[in-house]
Amino acid sequence: MKFMELKDAIAYYTGLEKDALHIHAALFIYILTALVFRRNRRSLLPWTVVFFFEIANELHDLWLNWGAPAHWLITEGAKDIWNTMLWPTAFLIFGRYSGWAQDRKARNAETGPPDGVAAVGDESGLPDR
Repeated sequence: MKFMELKDAIAYYTGLEKDALHIHAALFIYILTALVFRRNRRSLLPWTVVFFFEIANELHDLWLNWGAPAHWLITEGAKDIWNTMLWPTAFLIFGRYSGWAQDRKARNAETGPPDGVAAVGDESGLPDR
């Protein structure tokens, strides 16, 4: 089965438009990459992997539709990139510039651990050596 046939089959069997499939595929790739490589939302890696797949997909679409009018290729490609990269970009920006994705070690250093919990690296709960 060719790649375009696979995309058409997924759209047919899910009942989703191809624009919606771009969004779902982007989120799936983003989350899968973050889980496999154990990265949080601050990491550029999941965003980069989604971007790589999207550019490869658009180059494939361009190659298949080479004879189509240029304005159609540009507008459809831009729309696909927008749909694909919106949420991964939002997660990356929000993760980097808010405390949402801050790790526990950094959060404990700023505010201290919750009551009754030893701080990371705190040896107060260990017996003397």
